[in-house]
Amino acid sequence: MLAFRRVDDRVVCQFEPAELSLLSGLISQLIELLLESSPPAGGPGTAWLSDDDPDESDAVDDEDQIFARLEREMVSEDDFDYEPVGDPVLQRLFPNPYPDDPAAGHDFQRFTHTAQLDDKVNAARAVLADLEGIQAHGRCEVCGSHTTGWLKTLTNLRLALAVRLDIRDADDADHVSELPEDDPRSWTFSIYEWLGWVQESLLNAQE
Repeated sequence: MLAFRRVDDRVVCQFEPAELSLLSGLISQLIELLLESSPPAGGPGTAWLSDDDPDESDAVDDEDQIFARLEREMVSEDDFDYEPVGDPVLQRLFPNPYPDDPAAGHDFQRFTHTAQLDDKVNAARAVLADLEGIQAHGRCEVCGSHTTGWLKTLTNLRLALAVRLDIRDADDADHVSELPEDDPRSWTFSIYEWLGWVQESLLNAQE
């Protein structure tokens, strides 16, 4: 890969075919994993669902119907219970800021998970769209409005790999870096480091 560089109002890099395939595959897997953590339909933060006829759903004339519809669609705290995610990768991607207060942590996740999920998925999809738009010679152009999404997605990918590699700090990373080449984790670590280099390259292009 040729490092990101600024060209007018966008940043440009060049991927090798294998790198493009790898990054696209990782992002697709990330999106799939994130969507698996989506809360049940009708929960806090999700789009309201309607039992009305589609032709009538956009306009309700009677005030009683309006309140009846609101009562039907609103979900109380007793009706909806947020289940903490069990996958350690998702736990890293959606950290609990209140580990010592289960009630506060529960409420935080209930009311923020959907917004966090939307942000991560939308960012990843924007990056994937940029990659799918690459033409000949692997030239990738990223407009200014997409760079934050790229940085977020690269961070999320590295967090996911860090969990799989059991990396929690610099010492853990040093330990994994010394694994023999025939250890499967060695290949995963090389991807982890490459993603870090791509991210650093993009950051440098912003300066």
